[in-house]
Amino acid sequence: MPRNAEVIRQWTILKELEASRRATIDGLAAQTGVTTRTIRRDLEALQEAGFPLFDETHDGKKYWTLEQKAFKRLDDTAFTLAELSALYFSRTLVECLSGTPFERDVRSAFDKLSAALTPGMRQLLDRMPLVMQAKAEPGAHAAA
Repeated sequence: MPRNAEVIRQWTILKELEASRRATIDGLAAQTGVTTRTIRRDLEALQEAGFPLFDETHDGKKYWTLEQKAFKRLDDTAFTLAELSALYFSRTLVECLSGTPFERDVRSAFDKLSAALTPGMRQLLDRMPLVMQAKAEPGAHAAA
């Protein structure tokens, strides 16, 4: 099995747990087309990676859940304008994710970020790539 299939499957599991609030191992296995043993390994790997997953039993059935408030800590980060601007400006750097399972999520995140900036800020930031250029090496100057 290609390595990227594992990553895509684990991302699918996270998205399913986020959307449905809870899922069974059997249901996740059916959805992803793998064995329940593979799903158990994926859930364990995701937990070890720091994702806030836990299991709970309802009516004698075990369900897996993603802690819904785990990522709300971002509300308390109080990004500075410079940080928000840098993130907004970096959106062109992730265009390589087009056509991947992350495309919609990246677009949604940048839409939320864009909403935090005024129209004038967005206009200025949208013009910045026209006056900046990437260099092959730090400190290198572009050839004339």
